[in-house]
Formats: sequence, C-alpha cells, structure tokens
Amino acid sequence: MAEWLLEIFSEEIPSRMQKGAQEQLGALAKAHLLKEGLSFNTIHTFVTPRRLTLVVEGLPLRTPEKIEEKRGPRIDASPAALEGFLKGENVRREDCVVKETPKGNFLFVVKKEPGGSTPEILSSLTPRLLEQFRWAKSMRWGNISTPWVRPIRNFLSLFEGNIVPFSYAGVNSSNQTQGHRFLAPGPFTVHNFEDYQEKLRKHFVILDWNERRSLIHQGMTQIAQESNLKLLEDEALLDEVAGLVEWPVPLKGAVDSHFMNLPREVITTPMRVHQRYFPFENANGKLAPTFGVVANLETRDKGKTIVIGNERVLRARLADAQFFWEQDQKKPLETYNTNLKTRLFHQQLGSLFDKVERLIKLSSHIAKTLKADPQTMKWVERAALLSKADLASHMVGEFPELQGIMGRYYAQNQGEASEVSQAIEEHYWPINANDKRIPTTIESIILAIADRIDTLVGFFAIGIIPSGSKDPFALRRAGHALIRLCRESEKLPEISILNLLEKAYDTYEWSNVTPPHLKSKEETVRDLWKFLIECYKFWLKAFGVRHDYIDAVLGVADEDSNFKSLHGRAASLVLNSQLQQFSQNNLDLLTAYKRAANILKIESTKDKKSYEEGVREDLLIAPEEKQLFTRLSEESAKIQALAQEKKYSEAIQRLATLRDPVDLFFDKVMVNVKEDAVRTNRLHLLALLRKTFHQVADFSKIEG
Repeated sequence: MAEWLLEIFSEEIPSRMQKGAQEQLGALAKAHLLKEGLSFNTIHTFVTPRRLTLVVEGLPLRTPEKIEEKRGPRIDASPAALEGFLKGENVRREDCVVKETPKGNFLFVVKKEPGGSTPEILSSLTPRLLEQFRWAKSMRWGNISTPWVRPIRNFLSLFEGNIVPFSYAGVNSSNQTQGHRFLAPGPFTVHNFEDYQEKLRKHFVILDWNERRSLIHQGMTQIAQESNLKLLEDEALLDEVAGLVEWPVPLKGAVDSHFMNLPREVITTPMRVHQRYFPFENANGKLAPTFGVVANLETRDKGKTIVIGNERVLRARLADAQFFWEQDQKKPLETYNTNLKTRLFHQQLGSLFDKVERLIKLSSHIAKTLKADPQTMKWVERAALLSKADLASHMVGEFPELQGIMGRYYAQNQGEASEVSQAIEEHYWPINANDKRIPTTIESIILAIADRIDTLVGFFAIGIIPSGSKDPFALRRAGHALIRLCRESEKLPEISILNLLEKAYDTYEWSNVTPPHLKSKEETVRDLWKFLIECYKFWLKAFGVRHDYIDAVLGVADEDSNFKSLHGRAASLVLNSQLQQFSQNNLDLLTAYKRAANILKIESTKDKKSYEEGVREDLLIAPEEKQLFTRLSEESAKIQALAQEKKYSEAIQRLATLRDPVDLFFDKVMVNVKEDAVRTNRLHLLALLRKTFHQVADFSKIEG
C-alpha cells in the first residue's frame, strides 16, 4: 500500500481561513478518491500560514478491475427491441449472457474495464480537486485567471517518492518545497511524508497547527510563571496566533506604567485585537504592565529588537487611547446622542438617533408589561437614552470592539446609577453564538430584548430576511440572542413575544417607506415569529433532540409565544424523558389521541367548521362517553393548572391517567352516527380531548 503527499505552497493564508481550508482539503480529497475507486487507510491534513498539506496512506498501486452489468430486453422480446439494445451497447448477440430473474430471462451485457494506474489517476484528479476548492475571499495575480486565496508558488506532489505530474494556475508540480520565509528560504527535495515533516522542522517550520498552538501556550505560561503573573486565557487569540507563525518564538514585553490608569479593556483591546499580544494579570487580579508577543523567527539578540519594536507600537496605540479617554469625558455622555442623527442605522429605517428614541418607547412598554416599579422604569428609560451614545465617542470610533464598555465607564464617571451604566454595556450580551454571557439585571435584560426586537422588526418589515447563507445584518444572531434572553434570564418573568413584535412595529415612523417596500404589521409579525420558531428549532436540534419531539413542543407555539415556557415544555418532554416513558407505557392512549385528532381534522374539513363550542351533557348517551367527559372535565382543569405552573412533567403523568376512559370510548362508541346532534356533540368531546393534550404539546407530531 502506497502514500500520496500533496502540498499547496502559497503566500500567507489569512489565519481565520486556515482551519476551514484544512477541513475542506480533506473532504474534497476523500470524495475524489472514492469516486475514482481508490481505497485508502487514512487521510491527514495540515496547515501553516504558507502551506496546505495532504497525506493519504494505504493507497493501492492500481485501481481494481471494474465489472459493469447492464440489463437488456427479455430474450423473447421483439427483434427490433433486441437489435436496438445491441446497437446501443455496440455489442453482438453472442457477446451477451442470459440471466434468469424473477421477471423472466433477460439479456445482459457484461463489460470489464481494466484498473488504472494510481499515479495517472492522481495526476488528473488533483487539478479537478483544486478547481472545486472554495475560499471566502479569493484573488487573481499576474496574468493568471485562476482564483486562489493568495498567489500559489509551488506544488509538491509525490506518490511512493515519485513526482505526480500536474499543472494548475500556471504552476507545475515537483518534489521540492521551501522552509521558513526568512530562516530557511531556499528549496529542498522531499522523498515522502516522514522526510517532508523532518526536513520542514530542520528548515524552521512546525507543520502541525496543534503543536504550534501548544508551544505558544506553553511559552506564554512560562513567561507568566517566571514573572509571578497569570496568563489571561484567550482561546480565540491563541487560535489566531497559531495561524500567523510557522516557527513560534514567545517573547515578553512591557507596558509603560503611566498607561495602567486607563480602563482594563482600553489596554487589552489594542493588545489582543490589533497587535495579537497576550495580557497578564497579577495575584490581585489587576492587569499587569506586561504582555506576551509571539515572533515568527529567532534572532541573534534573542528577540530584544523585536520586543522594542512591539513596545513602541503599543505605546503609540495606548497614547491615542489615553487622548480619546480624556477628550470623551469633557462633555456629558447624553450630548453624544446629537451626533447619532448623522449616523445611519439603515437607509429605510432611519438614524441611530431614531433607533434610540424607539428603544426608549419599547423598553418602557416592556417594563410596564412586567409591572416594574417606578424606579426601575426610570432606570430603563435612562439606559435606553444613553445606550448608543458611546458610538459617537472618539474611543469607540477608534476601537469599535469597546462599544457599550466605554458607555458604561463614561456613565459611571458622570454619576449615573449603576443599574443604568451596567445596562449600557450588558444590553449587547450575548455578542455572538460563543458568548456565554447574558445580562444580569432586569434593566439590562429589558434593554437587550428591546434592542434585538427593534432590529428584527425593522428589517423584516422592509423585506430584508436571511436567506441561505446570506445574512449581512446578522439577523440570525439577533434572533438566537433574543431566544436566549427569554429562555435563560432568571430575572425575566414570562412575556409574550408576539405582543412585543406588534408594539415594536408601531414605534417605527414608516412615512419614508411605502408598499411594496413595507410589509403590513400582520405580515411582519407572522414572518418574524416563524423565523424565531425556526431559530429555536435549530437550537433544539443542535442538542440532539428528536425532530418529532421538537414539532410536538412547537405545535403549541402560536398559543404560547413565550420562549421560557416553550423551553419548559421541551425540558419536560425531552430532557426529563417523560415523553419516552409516556409513549412506551401508554401507546394505546397516544394512538387514541392521534385517532381523535385525525377524526377531527377530517370532519372539520368536510363540514367546514371547527368543533370548539363545548360539550352538551344532555346529548351524552353512552356510559363510556359520559365517563370520558367527566374525567376530561376533572383532569383538563388540573392539567391546565399544572401547565400554567410550568409543571409539565406532572401534567404528562396526569394525561396518562386518561388511558382507560379513552380506550373504552373508542371501543364502545361510534362518533359518526346518523343523529347529527349526537355526532356533533361527540366531535366536541374529541376536541376537548385534543385541547387537554395541547395544554402540554401537540402529540400528533410524535412518531410511532
């Protein structure tokens, strides 16, 4: 069994694209090899800033012989049919075989195709693989029309030590590659993957991304230990720096002491976001005047010149930050709102100042709905007023990552209540899907919900809805954040999302937007609610919840537009496994419920009416229907009370007690009798049964 080694050598690949490219290379290689009939044992991929590498082990020297059988007409078919088949396959009658099948004896053509040479297959396969490769952003260079993330400089392709010849983007494959750009820039010859990996290391390239990441973390940890400090862990920064260097060399730098009076985030943001430095803190949890930087080469002076240069760059960054910090606080935070009038939120949705005014109205409405006390109402409205002011500050203009954070600092320093300043920062939480934070105070939660709803309603009203992978305004992120806020905030009572969507629509001034660019309130709310339900469904699926369980919970979503309540139903039905116990031990009851639901659906469609008017006791004739009505009357109220108290597990257990009367009803009672009044009354009884179940979930969605 043989080995295939492929390296795509290029100019520097952006760090954020490297892991995706590595995974894509492995997936494409696997698909193409299998399509060509090439079996293999393992596929491994590697990535550095300048190379994508693939090594496939366990390949055969040749592909096996292919035997293809094609069935023709029956042997007793017409001469024309037989002749047409033979002509189409370009064979003679004596070249065919007769095989017996359950449908009779048929002619078969058996074609044998000899196996191919694996190197020849790889030569033709590789360009096709590269053509299918997709980058988030590509470029063209020179007179080369083939796009790639950065200019391709070399291909290394070996099968059992021999060159696999191919050409792509004007570059021919070879048995050579290059080492580190500065420490070992010359080409060298490679014989196999083991030789390749060893020679790369000798030429100052660590091929394995995980190894580079580990070395960087070890180096930063060692710096911290030697200085009696603690490294501020940052997985995202560690991942990014591992994709920036081929030969990581950790170094320690110092921060000028007079900058340490700046807010912690003002110091660490230029470090992490702009310079890719690693901050440290002392034993007291305070930010230390020290940073770690990772160089991509070793120097004769042990990195002293590199450290001095990085200290100079950071000094300039922090000098700017200090100037912004001082200038921004020379006037009240509220006055920055005036500058928001010239900052566009969206062309059809007005300015950021308009958004602030809407947030004040919507936040106030939410607070009133929650019956907040007057002081909370005051803080909520004040926080909404100041929520976007820092976007017009010098500091956030230079460092956008500090939005909300600087608003909190400026509000604190100007004497605003802690509830107000905290809400200014926390209303942005969670910032993205990986952010585990949610707002901690009721004022922050209210403002965060209002902010997401205002954005979602505005864009949906003007027809901007996420489709496929396109979501330029991050509406999916806003939707998922809204669901998390409603679901996870312990301080937030239950609240109707549908009500808030309608209110948010009314807070907009739609005079500048006219149909067909503007949807009606009803259409906007309907589409947005459907979108939010899909977001919640996606979240449940991500946790491995069965699709029919999800449908059962969301089947009552329109009656319960509160995600905290919906999540309670899901937790009881799925996480506590009550639904599994219910379906296993009470299959007859579940089947009977579905039977009732199906009868109602059929009869309602046929009669063009719904049967929700209530049961008349005087029209109950059979003992079994009387017993079922009595039990439903008793249990429905109890189940409703349990559902309102969010005790869904107990509600399911009470549903299980209905098994016997339901079984007896369907065994002894016919629903569609000739007497119309009795028939209608029995359909009302089935509707009561369905309604009782729907207080927990729509069990008709459950499979099995």
